[in-house]
Amino acid sequence: MKIIGIDAGTSNVKIIAMDKEGKISNKMFLYKMEIIKALEKFLEQSEINENEISKIVITGIGQTEINENIHGIETIKIDEFKAVGTGATFSTNLKEALIISIGTGTAFVRADNGKYTHIGGTGIGGGTLINLCKRFAGINSFREIEERIKDADIEKIDLRLKDIKKDAINNLLPAEITIANFGKLTEDSTSNDVILGIVNLIAETIGMMGIFATQNMQNKNIIVVGSITELTHIKKVLNMLSKLQNVNYIIPENAEWMGAIGAIKAS
Repeated sequence: MKIIGIDAGTSNVKIIAMDKEGKISNKMFLYKMEIIKALEKFLEQSEINENEISKIVITGIGQTEINENIHGIETIKIDEFKAVGTGATFSTNLKEALIISIGTGTAFVRADNGKYTHIGGTGIGGGTLINLCKRFAGINSFREIEERIKDADIEKIDLRLKDIKKDAINNLLPAEITIANFGKLTEDSTSNDVILGIVNLIAETIGMMGIFATQNMQNKNIIVVGSITELTHIKKVLNMLSKLQNVNYIIPENAEWMGAIGAIKAS
């Protein structure tokens, strides 16, 4: 038998099927559509019969669409912060951490031995990135962004410490640290350079907000989840911040499916 986990967000629906051993057997990312239609499409393409499903677990803002069992199958709703917290801690074997869930916007959740508390968030997130890139360059996916920024040059966009001082301040700060996002923007910068600048702006902003959120926490583990984590530059920025600020950023396997995984594990 399989359990279906559904994370119905603002912009898309993510669905997984997990077997009795806890292994994800199928997964699908769909742009925003009704949950039942998304589920039917998932089952059809995954060749899963409804008789194989023991229960359906739903999380995310879109769960309000559902008020009863789907097709007679037991259907459970899970609070989205509990779901993402459960998924992140399960996937990393950590009991205490700050979780940064980057969806259309970004939520910060504190995990403390099975208790998950939403401590705040920001409107800057994956929706910001996709829509700015769509408006500016006609880009519609993270995959396209990844391809466009492979050879882009951030030095043509951001003002960095080395631009105003030859050596890092007292040698404590790296010369490459950003002083002002888009504070340089040279005339010969390309559209790909600008796209990289947008990615860098969002990554550094969210990353630093996560660091500020851990100031009153003894535990400095920060788990980052969401589709945006598949971008190589996001990982590069978080790695840099880890070394600079003495925190431990972790991007777990299946980071973009964490809500659906956590919904199942919390049910």
